[in-house]
Amino acid sequence: MNDLPIQLSDGLLTVTLNRPEKMNSVMAEMAHRLASIFREAASNEDVRCLLVTGAGKAFCAGRDLSEARPGEDAYQIISTVFNPMLTALYEFPKPSISAINGAAMGVGLGIALACDIVIAADNARLSSPFANLGVALDSGGHYHLPRMVGIHRALEMIYTADVIRGKQAEAWGLVNRSVPGLKLAEWSRQLGLRIAAGPTNAFVQQKRLARESMQMGFGAVLESEARLQAELVQMPEYAEGLAGFIEKRRPDFRSLRPQPKSR
Repeated sequence: MNDLPIQLSDGLLTVTLNRPEKMNSVMAEMAHRLASIFREAASNEDVRCLLVTGAGKAFCAGRDLSEARPGEDAYQIISTVFNPMLTALYEFPKPSISAINGAAMGVGLGIALACDIVIAADNARLSSPFANLGVALDSGGHYHLPRMVGIHRALEMIYTADVIRGKQAEAWGLVNRSVPGLKLAEWSRQLGLRIAAGPTNAFVQQKRLARESMQMGFGAVLESEARLQAELVQMPEYAEGLAGFIEKRRPDFRSLRPQPKSR
């Protein structure tokens, strides 16, 4: 059985977690292969946007605990199995989307939040269940949650392990938006195709600057924007975008090769 089917269509690479009988829980081998997929996609000029979703009734329920053992070396497992996968996804230079159907818990929540845009079905269930296990939130949760929902709600999620449903997650800012479950797959796919048709190089550079700006002052951001704009107006994407505007047509960014890599 292929637990990680991938499909590339019109610049959109869709990666589906495909262990529905196990709620798409992640085993060590699966985590290693996901890391490889994300790294290879980063350097593939044909990939312009990444979409990660789950098969069946869950996005990802977390680590497959059938591999867990009492007294295991948690540091070794997290640092060599799961962190490389999450890092490869978070550092993916091009746009990325996660589409959360059903449960996204533990490392599953980490996978979802490592993407640039997070779309949840209205029946999605997001949770940090570690309070029930007596251990700590991992998979980047201490990084993402305070930034997305604020420190108070982040600690509420940590302390209570409460399940956050799709609409509540949208209201909190934990996800970009919540859509009806039956429309999630097509809605996310259309968003991915729309982004894949855009100016990938400009997106790559803005993703980098947006993240760097969180540690910069206002003046430094203004300066960086000016320098970036001066660089981008020399690129083929700008020439095509300007031509499309003048000719009153949609610009064809996908015809431009090669796709530059992030600096």
